[in-house]
Amino acid sequence: MNRTSFATLTAFVALAMILLACKLPVPLPTLTGLLPMGSPDAPVPSPVPPTPTPVVLAGNYTNAATGVFVSYPEEWAYEEFVEQVVFASSARIISGAELESGAAMMLSRTELTGSLTIEDLVETTLQELSFDKIKTSDLKHRTIGGSDGILVTLQGSPTGGDVSMRGFLAGVEHDGWGHLFLAASILDEWSQHGPVLEQMLSSVEFQRIERTYTSPTWGFSITYPEGWIFEEQGEQVIFATSEQIFTGSEFETGAAMLVIGDELGDGQTFEEMLEMVLAELSSEDIATGGREPLGIGGRDGIIFSFEGTAGEDVRVKVVLAAVEHDRRGYLFVGFSVLDEWCDYGPVLQTMLDSVHFVGE
Repeated sequence: MNRTSFATLTAFVALAMILLACKLPVPLPTLTGLLPMGSPDAPVPSPVPPTPTPVVLAGNYTNAATGVFVSYPEEWAYEEFVEQVVFASSARIISGAELESGAAMMLSRTELTGSLTIEDLVETTLQELSFDKIKTSDLKHRTIGGSDGILVTLQGSPTGGDVSMRGFLAGVEHDGWGHLFLAASILDEWSQHGPVLEQMLSSVEFQRIERTYTSPTWGFSITYPEGWIFEEQGEQVIFATSEQIFTGSEFETGAAMLVIGDELGDGQTFEEMLEMVLAELSSEDIATGGREPLGIGGRDGIIFSFEGTAGEDVRVKVVLAAVEHDRRGYLFVGFSVLDEWCDYGPVLQTMLDSVHFVGE
């Protein structure tokens, strides 16, 4: 029996990543006619069936740069590459040894710039696989890491070989990036390795990666999510999900956190500073909540929330917190579109919880 190499598979996927990074100049084709499909009567592989006896995935991996978490069999090996990580049932597979048995899964990601979608990314990756008479299923909806993704099953022989392989290619979009999960094993061993690969895919989580902003001048630090941007403006700094929020464009989606630091006058308290800010807000169509105590950076502060209308008809929710440190009053204003508060409210709260006053 001829042997084939999993390295062939990974090399073509890596090529697809390079092509996508350069942005495709023409519209992408649909799956129909994408690859040679063999005879019209050839059966299309069905989705991976559930296994009655789940395998224990004792190994846990988290990518520090991307936040992708996945569980894998403890006896498996893995190796990180640029924007990729490969898991395999033996280290020899990762090193490029010919695949006689075993299985592997490769995780990769590509930034979805312009109009590029996760469907485009999956289709282009399929197009670059070096397989003869590959059979693919229709795209299936699949939840991956809590997000709506897609999955297509694969079966065929690498070009020039006669050993059949089976696997799947799954994709999902998260925070503007396309994440791909390419899994495969020898066809004769799919009943053994298929359930393991399926469980690995089911274990995927996207953990939030945070960055830290520190201002020695204002004497505080705060963490903010990966992918957010910030801009310093005089005595304040604003963190936001997109640059559009900085430019004053109509607020329709996303979230932001504004931090203001100012010296308190003689006898002035941060509560009075907060009331001055509230007095400047338009009171039209604003529903406020009650003030509550909140620890901020190890200091006793206060927080309250309100809802209002931004622009003509966009409802927003705002949290306003205040605290004093070293005779300086700090205000933290977090807000998002009301319909997105379930997504961004916890993020803004995490940012508040992360505040640390430098020098303490």
